[in-house]
Amino acid sequence: MVASVDLDDLPRRTAEKVRVALDQVDFDPPRRRAGRRPMPGAADTYQYDLEVIDGGRRALTAHDPLSDPGLEALSEVLMPMAEPE
Repeated sequence: MVASVDLDDLPRRTAEKVRVALDQVDFDPPRRRAGRRPMPGAADTYQYDLEVIDGGRRALTAHDPLSDPGLEALSEVLMPMAEPE
């Protein structure tokens, strides 16, 4: 599933939810605890690749289970907008 979102194209409330969630996400790799790597042989796990372009570029990859509250909130907002690749 993929969601490519321009906040200017979203309803104001939804865009604000995305902004609030993004403000909570720790993009700093040495400290980031976005999610644990899946265990070998684990079934039904997801990988989340997030790229934010807002004058600069920030990116991260996280795995289920998400342990970052900002990523959890962001996932809840973006998943309904996602489409199959």
